[in-house]
Parts: sequence; C-alpha cells; structure tokens
Amino acid sequence: MNKAEDRLKIPSAEIKIGTKEIEAFQNETLRPIIKKLHSLLLNHFSVLLFTKKSEYFRISEDKKGHYIHSIFQTENRYKSELKGMIIGNFTIQEYKVYSFNPRMFDKRIYSIVEERILTNQSELDDLR
Repeated sequence: MNKAEDRLKIPSAEIKIGTKEIEAFQNETLRPIIKKLHSLLLNHFSVLLFTKKSEYFRISEDKKGHYIHSIFQTENRYKSELKGMIIGNFTIQEYKVYSFNPRMFDKRIYSIVEERILTNQSELDDLR
C-alpha cells in the first residue's frame, strides 16, 4: 500500500492558510502522485499515440499542442486508464476524499497531466 508520507513534497504547491480543501487535496495528493508517475504517464501517452498510427509525429510542431488537447477531450478509454493509475496510488483516506466528488477531481487530474505532457513534448519524441 502506498503511504502519503512516502511521496515527494512539491514546495511550490505548499498549502496556505485558507486554501480550499479541494486545492489542498490537489496539492498534497494529486500533484505529488502525478510527479512521481511522470515517466509512466509519458510512456502511457506515447503508446496511445502509436495506436493512433503515429499521426502526432507527422504533424507540425505548432499543431501538436492542439492534438494533445483533443486526445484529452475525446479519448475516454485513455482517461479511464490514466485515472486508474492515479487512484491506484491513493491511501484509503485519500480515496475517501476523492469519492466525495470524483468528477471534479477527475477534471483536475486530466488538466494536470495534460499540462505535464504539453510541457514535456520533447520527451515524447525520445520515446518513439
């Protein structure tokens, strides 16, 4: 079982007095898990790109960001797998927090991972 205390701390995501519980969960739980899974998430995304016949690698650089965004809008199976990877790292208590509003937390998960992929596109080229 994963333990919250075993996770990386992200100094820029420190919780300030008055931070909403949702933001606290995002900064204390989601961001550290996503950071820890960085390589796995990029590899998983690159597998999706290859199943789509590598179209991503044939389009111009200025269109790649839009292409990545469109995947997060349309690929429900990918998003389900992504969500499972993140939730699989929750503690029981974290899962209880998540289960009170999963749709809202799912949106945050997708948004954080999409931004991470967008800012690390050069690593996708190294994976092919």
